[in-house]
Amino acid sequence: MTYLIKFLKTKKALLFLIILATVIQSFSMLAVPYFAAKMIDDGILKNDLMAIVRLGLQMLAAVGLSALISLWASYMSADLAALSGKYLRDRIFDKTQILSIRDFNHFSTASMITRATGDITVIQQTVIMLAQMVLPAPIIAVTAIIMTIAVSPKLVAIPILAMVFFMLGIYVIFIKASPISKTIQMRLDSINRIMGEAITGVRVIRAFDNSEFERNRTNAAFLNYANNVIKLNKTFAVFSPLIWSVVGISLVAVLWFGSFLVLNGEIQVGGITAVSEYTILLLIALIMSSMVMVMLPKMKACLDRTQEVLDTIPEINDVTVPQSRRNPADPFKIVFDQVSFSYRGAEEAVLKEISFACEQGKTTAIIGGTGSGKSTIASLMLRLYDVASGTITLEGVDIRQISQHELRENISYVPQKALLFSGTIADNLRMGNSRATQQELEQAAQTAQAHDFIMETAEGYQRSVAQGGTNFSGGQKQRLCIARALVKKAPVYIFDDSFSALDFKTDAALRQALKKEMASAAVVIVAQRVSTIIDADQIIVLEAGRMAGIGRHAELINTCLVYQEIVASQLCEKEVGSL
Repeated sequence: MTYLIKFLKTKKALLFLIILATVIQSFSMLAVPYFAAKMIDDGILKNDLMAIVRLGLQMLAAVGLSALISLWASYMSADLAALSGKYLRDRIFDKTQILSIRDFNHFSTASMITRATGDITVIQQTVIMLAQMVLPAPIIAVTAIIMTIAVSPKLVAIPILAMVFFMLGIYVIFIKASPISKTIQMRLDSINRIMGEAITGVRVIRAFDNSEFERNRTNAAFLNYANNVIKLNKTFAVFSPLIWSVVGISLVAVLWFGSFLVLNGEIQVGGITAVSEYTILLLIALIMSSMVMVMLPKMKACLDRTQEVLDTIPEINDVTVPQSRRNPADPFKIVFDQVSFSYRGAEEAVLKEISFACEQGKTTAIIGGTGSGKSTIASLMLRLYDVASGTITLEGVDIRQISQHELRENISYVPQKALLFSGTIADNLRMGNSRATQQELEQAAQTAQAHDFIMETAEGYQRSVAQGGTNFSGGQKQRLCIARALVKKAPVYIFDDSFSALDFKTDAALRQALKKEMASAAVVIVAQRVSTIIDADQIIVLEAGRMAGIGRHAELINTCLVYQEIVASQLCEKEVGSL
């Protein structure tokens, strides 16, 4: 609610116009019963045709004005709702760009998508209904009561009591519905997660002939959601009898007590008509607002979920006054000094007292068994996580003292899982350098051994890329990701196991091209295959999060037992001897 109120404060002029239009509309509507009463008393009962015509035209003018103002108010309300949705989505998107990986793991991708789409859609719908249906209600209620007092103070108790009973019923239902609405949104998160897995993993599901299991899993999620919706609808089911009971009893009371007042000469017949219509208009306004009240628990749950994201303090933040590298002209040098790190909830550290330096113009390779911490080193360099102890410095400055923008601006990264975005090949390659020329794209693609398959189709670099790059093979996606990194032209390149999907011939050709292309860059290669990193200037061997060895291949093959085992497991004795 805090962020919605903050946005509404920036739209005071629009809010003022909506309120003004609502006031004019409400008074125009309430003028109709007044003219109807006058027509009965001054026209019909007195047989005055001219009075009937005059009052009829005035009544028609009031109805026309009310309709025009209502249209204007609806337009402005829709505008306000659309802008509020855009504001909240902008805030959530901005937040996603600064949340840490751990924060994302807390919310889950499916939940973040639901909050940015479905939840905010609910908020938008409720905002427009609040402006159109709830805002006029208090104006109509107060004005109707005042005009009822003007006709007969003795009858004013009827609409007041009707309003009190009505609001008490709404309050009780709201209290009961709020927790159910929150649960419904959580169930929706679960549906989005399961459906996302079922769609993206359809090949695996079919390969294992596991459709029946997935169907049961999705049915269970759908059933849980449906049961909560049914429970909420049952809670709101009491609305209809409550509404019409209050309306019926109120009209009977007005006619009953009004008749006695007419017989006693305290009011005229038109007065009963006016009070009846004032009461009906008041109750209709409450009925309309109650329809929105049904949505309020859901809106509150959506606002709470949105605020939970926006109130999250990112685990990784820039310092108040970030430092810069001492001299941008100096060569890059990233130094790990006794770095240890553990993931949240893990019993043991993933990295333990790691120390090495990565210098510009040299290639640093990291190799080790599964779970040894290789990819974690790459993540720490990008500051996707902060170290638990020790320091990572860039030219002598702790990277925690440098802005994340400056740090990542100087690093080009190829992730372990090749990921492409929907659009064209050219769009993807320009991700890190929007001003790259066609010639630069082609040069990067040729280095990455991707140019030939790109040109296999008539579209070439304008070929469409499906979401996630599903219309390319694993090796093609890896080469496109490598080309994307090369287009950025950064002083530091990190390849996080980025050659695993390539055949040995392509791998060798790519490494040869990269050696020439990145001769002056600081290169970090995380790899599983010895052949990929055999020519590196230094190889860091990891075992269970610790450094088992560091040096060139020729040194490690003689001094590091872990490296010897890795080499022996991948190469035959003849190949080992020839290296």
